[in-house]
Amino acid sequence: MLSHPFSLALFCCALISVIAWAVSLAKRDAGVADVFWPWLAVASALVFAKDTWPLGGIAWVTLVMIGIAALRLSVMVIVRSAATGEDRRYTEIRSGWGPGFGIKSLPGIFLLQGVMGFVAAMPLSVVMTRAGGLLWADVLMLGLWLSGFVIQVVADHQLAKFSKGDDGTGVLKTGLWRYSRHPNYFGELCMAWSVFGLALIGGGGWTVFAPLLMTWSILRFTGVARMEQAIPSRRPGYSDYASVTSVLVPWPPRR
Repeated sequence: MLSHPFSLALFCCALISVIAWAVSLAKRDAGVADVFWPWLAVASALVFAKDTWPLGGIAWVTLVMIGIAALRLSVMVIVRSAATGEDRRYTEIRSGWGPGFGIKSLPGIFLLQGVMGFVAAMPLSVVMTRAGGLLWADVLMLGLWLSGFVIQVVADHQLAKFSKGDDGTGVLKTGLWRYSRHPNYFGELCMAWSVFGLALIGGGGWTVFAPLLMTWSILRFTGVARMEQAIPSRRPGYSDYASVTSVLVPWPPRR
């Protein structure tokens, strides 16, 4: 059964999720999920590529890109957690779920994340098996990915710098955050849709559900919706900021 790439990739994602859950119990920090999240895509990519060595040019480039992105995100989350502790989102979930959170978090956070990571990685099943060199359309998609990566890195850096001097009530309104309330999420979606674009070029249009899932998750499930619900009560000036600032796509502030 595990000889099929999809079955093996799903197994690897589940295994990574269980390991992440065990680490979260030891550290009493469910935010560990964010450290392991990007490696679900890397593991899936390696599984999809295992029968196609030597890899084509676009497959190599994609593998290097998602590996660099995964390493950067993991290091950032580890450093942030060491300084501030468990991410507020997970602390709120822990409080809301009550007793037995440790057991509940296995299916409710980690295995769910494993399944979502597997689904989100579906375009890689096409990209990692593409042969031949780079096409002009590939260059455009790689440019979109690089733009999203740079936006995410810059936004995360600006947020980290702001947080060092923030007392918990301020609002970040400068840099990329002047044009978008969530520029880091915008960058992440640019990266997700560009990988789908690479799959589409290789005949993988059927994997469109992967970036759609990521978009829905960021906007309605794990990202924007959850944060926007809680921020105004903690940061008095956020409602005014939100009234003139684009929620996701960077855009000049409204008057």
